[in-house]
Amino acid sequence: VDSSDRMFLRACIVVCASLCLAQAEFTQFQWRSCTTDKVNQKLKVYSASARPMPVLTPGNLHLSFSAEVLQQIEPGTVLSFNMTRHTALGHDVHIPCLGGIGSCILDGCAIVDNLVNGTREGQRDLGRQLKKMFESVGIFTSCPITVQNVTITDYVIHIGDLDPALNVIADGDYTIQTTVLQPSTGVQYGCFEFDATLKRKETHGQGWLLGRRRRRSD
Repeated sequence: VDSSDRMFLRACIVVCASLCLAQAEFTQFQWRSCTTDKVNQKLKVYSASARPMPVLTPGNLHLSFSAEVLQQIEPGTVLSFNMTRHTALGHDVHIPCLGGIGSCILDGCAIVDNLVNGTREGQRDLGRQLKKMFESVGIFTSCPITVQNVTITDYVIHIGDLDPALNVIADGDYTIQTTVLQPSTGVQYGCFEFDATLKRKETHGQGWLLGRRRRRSD
């Protein structure tokens, strides 16, 4: 066996070993603040939880969080999402915006109404549930959003089957960063980041880039 064949065999062994790693996953919701501009901060998150973890689709998701609107949020504010998948090969993969899911920039003042009026039933159903959740604690989902405290306790959202067009979003471990900002100036109003594992109850395909990177829950 010449040197090039040995290199090829070693590469194959490394790839196979990576793909055969025990599929560790996040077993609890992990979040952190990523706000860097304290002067212009308008939204502050104090606590957040989601269960079960992994998030099962379809299935029920229990949400709890406490946050505060520190300054009035005006029309034109956007939510910038950055979604990253951690793979068994040790690479972080950027997930593009696909049908409003992934690394998208969305109208922060109309995100719930846009879901309610979405093109897919899954979007519309999620939008209706989120609208009902916010209304249950007296929070309106359009701007301006006034200074207030927001507390949600163990609210149940039903997550349906993912649309087949979203199969690129495979089962696995994800980090999602959400930044609230003013697009014309780039001023950051707040930033929130969390880790979660997505798992379909019945997986017909693993989507793009198989497998998970080995993770350890804190």
